[in-house]
Amino acid sequence: MIITEDEIRDSLYNHYKTGGGNTFYVGFNALSKHYNVKEGGVTDWTGYPGSGKTELLLEVLMNSSQWYGHKHLIYMPDAGSVEEVIGKLMHKYTGKQFEEFYYDKSGQKVMIKNRITESEISRYLPEILKTFHIFNPVKKTGNDKTRSKAVTPKEFWDFAVENKKELGLFSAVIDSWNYMKHDIGNQRQDQWLEEILSYRNELAERNKLHFHTIIHPKQEKKDKNGKKITPDMHSLKGGSEWPNNGKTIIVVDRGFDSGITDVKIDKAKPKVVGVQGLCSLRFDLNLGKFYENINGTRHYAHKEPIAVENKRADANVPDPNGRIEPETNTDDDDLPF
Repeated sequence: MIITEDEIRDSLYNHYKTGGGNTFYVGFNALSKHYNVKEGGVTDWTGYPGSGKTELLLEVLMNSSQWYGHKHLIYMPDAGSVEEVIGKLMHKYTGKQFEEFYYDKSGQKVMIKNRITESEISRYLPEILKTFHIFNPVKKTGNDKTRSKAVTPKEFWDFAVENKKELGLFSAVIDSWNYMKHDIGNQRQDQWLEEILSYRNELAERNKLHFHTIIHPKQEKKDKNGKKITPDMHSLKGGSEWPNNGKTIIVVDRGFDSGITDVKIDKAKPKVVGVQGLCSLRFDLNLGKFYENINGTRHYAHKEPIAVENKRADANVPDPNGRIEPETNTDDDDLPF
């Protein structure tokens, strides 16, 4: 079948006006040139356990819902129980922590001072569930309930498409890929992955739904000095089909004893999304939110980019688009992820 002029004219004009699609700022100056969420795009997230990839993804989702009215279908069993996921969302929404305590990096129990109250939970729960639709894959057979890997990626994405209008969805989120049922059948792993990712990409674009997926990297590697090597898009479980078929791939990395979260955009496609690059953020444990240091001042996510005052070229000022160096006298190192 050949595309005609009448079929392509309107979409071509739209491409001309938008640069390739509608994109949404995620809240940080440092990320603005590297990553913007595209309507009908896909983003794959990776990083070692404890890197903060789920925390950053949840913040991106929360910002887009509060600023642009976006709603999300989420299936995040790797982030914890449904109750734990809602607790994380309430933390980001209110700035108050859900848990009673946490353990710092030395193993000491630290009591939470700004814990959310039961009345606040009752107040904010309807607001959270109005924006974040939590997918439940439980299949009931009589009194038996089966949850483990009960749904394939294709079934989840198809469900999002079928319910997009009713739920008002902008995106659908999987955390993580290993929790999905992989119906490979007689295919090789790479053949199946190539087919399923191509299906996902086309489905997202055609239905203007954004699909986020968290994928674990392969086994952690270290250099000759024993230092952990940051994973990249070639480190994902499943092999080369992730970088081959992926659109945007983000690597989140954080050392065990570091207060800095490095965010590396390994691939950004199409170009309207951004460009490859590295930036860094820090995490405010009390508020449950990331922030960046611009001219020595903390800046949390904001709907519009922050104007940066020009300084002398030799001034010792952090680059808002570069790596943020650790601050002194902060307690952000004891992160629970």
